[in-house]
Amino acid sequence: MKKTLGFVLLSVAVLCWIGAPVVPFTPMPHRAVVTASLVVVGEVSFVASIALLGKAYWAKIKSWFQALFVCKK
Repeated sequence: MKKTLGFVLLSVAVLCWIGAPVVPFTPMPHRAVVTASLVVVGEVSFVASIALLGKAYWAKIKSWFQALFVCKK
């Protein structure tokens, strides 16, 4: 159950992070509030998902980002 909830929260975080840069270009009212809310919800759900998934998944996520953004010689 913890693992499932962790993956659900990780999905929510990813969706929030994808939605945050898109919202300013929509004709929705109160775009700044919605964008800020998406960022906060994304961060909180990411931290909660890492707490539920554990150290092994954090290492996997960290290594994926390092491989994506850091140039290795």
